[in-house]
Amino acid sequence: MEKIFILWALVRRDYALQYAGSFLGISWMFLQNLVLISMYSVVFLVLNLKTPNTQDDFTAYLLTGLLFWIPLQEFLVRGTGILTDNRSLLKRSSLGIDLFIWIPFVQYVIHLSVTSLPVYILLFFYGKITILGAFGGWICLVFVGFYLLLLLHYLSRLNVLLKDISPLIRLVSQILFWGIPVLYYPTGFLHHINALNPLTIPLDIFRTVVLVGYSPQFDWYGIFPFIFSFFLVYLLAKRKFHSIVLDHL
Repeated sequence: MEKIFILWALVRRDYALQYAGSFLGISWMFLQNLVLISMYSVVFLVLNLKTPNTQDDFTAYLLTGLLFWIPLQEFLVRGTGILTDNRSLLKRSSLGIDLFIWIPFVQYVIHLSVTSLPVYILLFFYGKITILGAFGGWICLVFVGFYLLLLLHYLSRLNVLLKDISPLIRLVSQILFWGIPVLYYPTGFLHHINALNPLTIPLDIFRTVVLVGYSPQFDWYGIFPFIFSFFLVYLLAKRKFHSIVLDHL
């Protein structure tokens, strides 16, 4: 219980450092998420980049894809740099590296909870979601966060050793974004390419849980090789990188 209070204090401290001097503070981050969702919606829905007879279905498809991706991308980028950004505090305290890696996870849960509210309201309006589906979708996204957390144990330590890999992670995140079917349907050759992305099946599971009448587009057993790989990377970070990272902090 004591560690939970310490973790929450660290989360609040991290928010204060990130948005120090900002006019809107943390509200700016939530506003940015809403603007991104609105921009994609305008381009793909209002400008009729989809045929009218699939408009309602594609609205739900697009909104759930963006809800899945936007908090997850923030989690990936923030989680990679969390140890480097707290280098001085890590040196002065005995809290341990792992506690700091949980900071972006807590922030991820907060971000997806706030971002999901307007998205769920629109989905209720279209009749594409139920209360049970909304709650199940939130639980699903929390588990996706645990899934990505395995990888972030490695990336956050690697960021310390290589000084700063944030620009590379931002580039990779854009590749991952276009490699999962957020803005398009996975058909033909693209379907096979999507299957190679570790985030495709979690997105498919999320849509299946959330959306009424949605049929899975992928075989879910394909996620097990990714889980196994992420777990091996996690073990590598914990056993091989731990002492080396402490020396570089």
